[in-house]
Amino acid sequence: MELAGGPTLNFRGFMDFNLGVGSDANPLIFPLGVPLNTSFQLGEFDLFMTSKLSEHVSFLAELVFGFDATNRLGADLERVQLTYTANKYFQVSGGRYHTAIGYYNTAFHHGTWFQTTTGRPFMYFFEDSGGLLPVHNVGATATGLVPGTASTGLHWIAEVGNGRSSSLQNAPVQNFQSDRNYKSSNVAAYIRPDWLHGLQVGANTYHDHLFPDGVTRVDERIDGVYGVYITSIWEFMNEAVFMRNAVPGTGQVFDSKLMYTQLSRKFGTLRPYVRAQYVHSPTGDPVNQFIGKYAGPSIGLRYDISAFVAVKAQYNRLYSGGTTANGVDFQAAFTF
Repeated sequence: MELAGGPTLNFRGFMDFNLGVGSDANPLIFPLGVPLNTSFQLGEFDLFMTSKLSEHVSFLAELVFGFDATNRLGADLERVQLTYTANKYFQVSGGRYHTAIGYYNTAFHHGTWFQTTTGRPFMYFFEDSGGLLPVHNVGATATGLVPGTASTGLHWIAEVGNGRSSSLQNAPVQNFQSDRNYKSSNVAAYIRPDWLHGLQVGANTYHDHLFPDGVTRVDERIDGVYGVYITSIWEFMNEAVFMRNAVPGTGQVFDSKLMYTQLSRKFGTLRPYVRAQYVHSPTGDPVNQFIGKYAGPSIGLRYDISAFVAVKAQYNRLYSGGTTANGVDFQAAFTF
């Protein structure tokens, strides 16, 4: 689509269809293990838009249509960013973005076609699906290569935003009105050395103050560390996030642990994979959307029918609260 004398708007779309069998077979809704009927499921209809506005300024937006557990259709502007790129050492964006916590959250967004598996790890489920982490934020994010470190590929990231809502009763992502003057902050760094193509190692620390109902203040700190090795053949991802919610003056401290590891190898058009994951949120945490332990493996196979269509079959086993749940996902994911 072109306007005379104006920029070009580029569209790309993503979609997935699913069949879930068993109580641990929904790739989008968390907590898992709840009773579910065998269901055909329409996944996310994702419209990804980009436009280059000038030599140094660009724009992107990601508009997603999806259904919830009540079969209601909703639309979310998942990402919208205006970006100024001065050079490889400095880039800054304003708008709604994926917070630079760990690796998966900024490497994989809302098109399941990009992902080897049928869904995201437990720890990176979206806020409106019950996820624990502030995977979206509204504010500013800046990044760049550290000068003189080209051989190691050392990059820095700095972010400031509204943070997640203090109250579980409100929309988790504060898109327009913040419930506090205090802003969240996040700093991260990673290396991507040229002596081992595909390796990336990084860490971050995120800070915020939340004011949930009946609690004076909760100091939130989220520290993440990861190491991934991804090539056209191999995919090996390992991440751990430690979240601490502390209530000052009371001695109350709630530590949550979130982690996963994923390994896959491509054989032509086939890519078998395995993922093990663990999430523990302690009882009494005043701001987390769920409590308890969730752990278990997933084993699956992705088959790329073409360069733009993939089908996946995945078996999930979940241990939670002394119970065991099983499920199988079948997914067709494509880009258009």
